[in-house]
Amino acid sequence: MEIYYYTFTGNSRRIAEILASEFDGEVREIKSYKLPYILWLILSFIPYLGVKIDTQPPSGSEIVLCFPKWTLNCPPVTAFFRKYADGKKIKMVICYGGFDEKRYAEFYLKFAIKYGALTADTMLVKRRELKENEEAVKKKLIDFLKSN
Repeated sequence: MEIYYYTFTGNSRRIAEILASEFDGEVREIKSYKLPYILWLILSFIPYLGVKIDTQPPSGSEIVLCFPKWTLNCPPVTAFFRKYADGKKIKMVICYGGFDEKRYAEFYLKFAIKYGALTADTMLVKRRELKENEEAVKKKLIDFLKSN
């Protein structure tokens, strides 16, 4: 199983590590520019904006992608979908701390399909729950990945 993540704070990396330990998966980071938080915040207000990314291309047809919920857009994730969604079955795990997470997840479901994903599904993980009750989150993650 190929498990990709993009993170600014480390939460999405932690989710990817949990999944990798449970499913014997390979964790792959999506790297991009090292920008201050305020610049990423500004860029997250621009729908459909992608940025240059560096990651190992997927070799299989099924991938897991862990990433944060930002304002309207997470530019490295948008770039990843444009580059690699075609022909893939994608499970997304979106870590959030604020609000409007369901609209954001729906946006990325549609975006993945638009760029050729065969299937796409999402799971939302509240940042606070990850920090306060990792075992409960782990169980939900396992159930999510085992679902069709």
